[in-house]
Amino acid sequence: MKGFLLFLLMASPVSGVLAQPFTGADAQPLTNGAENPLEFQIPVSAAFDLLGVNPSSVMRPGNIRDFKVDWSFQSYRLRPNLAIQAQPIWELFYNRTSLQRYQKAPRWLKMLSTLDLSAGTVEQQVGENRFDRRLAIAGKMTVWRSKDPLDDADLYREVTDQYLRQRTDLLTVRQTLADSLSRTPATGASLALRQQLSTQLTDAERQLDDLDRRQKARIAELSAQFVRQHWNASFLDIAYGRAYTFDNPLLDSLRLTQDGWSVWANGSFGIGRRVLVSGLVRYTEFTSELSRLNRFSQQYIVGFNLRYGSPKFNFFAEVLNQTSRQTRRADQVTIAYGGDWRFSRNVMLSYAVRTIYNRSFVFKNLVPIVSLSCMMR
Repeated sequence: MKGFLLFLLMASPVSGVLAQPFTGADAQPLTNGAENPLEFQIPVSAAFDLLGVNPSSVMRPGNIRDFKVDWSFQSYRLRPNLAIQAQPIWELFYNRTSLQRYQKAPRWLKMLSTLDLSAGTVEQQVGENRFDRRLAIAGKMTVWRSKDPLDDADLYREVTDQYLRQRTDLLTVRQTLADSLSRTPATGASLALRQQLSTQLTDAERQLDDLDRRQKARIAELSAQFVRQHWNASFLDIAYGRAYTFDNPLLDSLRLTQDGWSVWANGSFGIGRRVLVSGLVRYTEFTSELSRLNRFSQQYIVGFNLRYGSPKFNFFAEVLNQTSRQTRRADQVTIAYGGDWRFSRNVMLSYAVRTIYNRSFVFKNLVPIVSLSCMMR
């Protein structure tokens, strides 16, 4: 939590830069529109990644540019786990604003706009009538990306230039009609002319609204086409989070038993139009509150994921190696198989079966996981 507060204090001076007004061409209504699909995929929340309840342990990098809710069902019991995720800087300063405003922003501000914050909670059964409650908060930022559907000026240049020409002409016509209407006296002899000018002025305003609406649809169509072509674009994410485990002996009581923090880097690169290769490096440190010595445990995790498919559905296989510095009993290798099915632009179903082995590669456990991600559009 201290790391989050320090980061926010350091980032707060940029809010004045982000909030500066834009004038001239930047004021043209080339809106992004929250209802448009702007992400290459629907990434899982970093909080769920920290809690280890995602179908894929080596998560796909990416950013959401919206609010999102995740539900995860782990093991054979239908006990839902919930996480929420949002990109506050994007939402406050770049969403529903001029597209050119985002395109002309400095590179570091574009990177900062990818910051997303998430929080998640998990319930796990540890005995016949006992449960552990786990809570995580995490922040993630995309520090590099090979493609950005809203930052490709050439993609929108032709339709934007045409739109601006048409809009300038319509604004000139509207202003001329408004001036003529204001100069026409409201007398009986001029009522017919005023009625005609008023009708023409209303028609010009309607044409402006239609032009803005068509431009918004064109940008959405071009963005969606760009996303389909580059669904396996290369990304590099960094993340930090904290997790807490509580013993829940009674319905109305919680006792902190363990807390810790984790930092990780998650990268991917595409091969052709069908293959996406992802990797994960993570360091985790946690403390047991039940130990009088307050002992620390440290974990090192390295993972590799190979994904094949399309923006609508894909399949993956991955290997994850977990090593503990304190005790080899926590060392394990996880091999998982699964996939994603994005059955609408806002909803994605993910699934996997994890097979867990010890350091000697002796089979220990089998865990099925299903999660549902929903963009709040």
